[in-house]
Amino acid sequence: MGPLYPDDESGVIAGHFTLTDEQRRFKAMLAAYPRLMPYRDFERRACDIEVLRSALGAMSSGEQIMERFFASVWAGENVLGFDLIDAARTLDEAHLAQIQQWLAEPLFL
Repeated sequence: MGPLYPDDESGVIAGHFTLTDEQRRFKAMLAAYPRLMPYRDFERRACDIEVLRSALGAMSSGEQIMERFFASVWAGENVLGFDLIDAARTLDEAHLAQIQQWLAEPLFL
């Protein structure tokens, strides 16, 4: 069985779960960070924050900042200590654009 929508890159398969619009937007944001994607199970709508917390040390500083941001969006609260000032000081324009876009059009899972 193929994707529900043939040119839909979300991976939604006919007969399986359906992501909400916000979850699809979040998944699209996260897709730019393939090393961070495996920490979420979109089908079960689960993310193990403790596993993420222990994995932070193996990530680059930019990945750590982005993961802290994504974990906050996922949980709806600042679970891993995301620091906007640190992000602004450390991240390049492309990474900051992800955060700026979210600030302009926030989504909540």
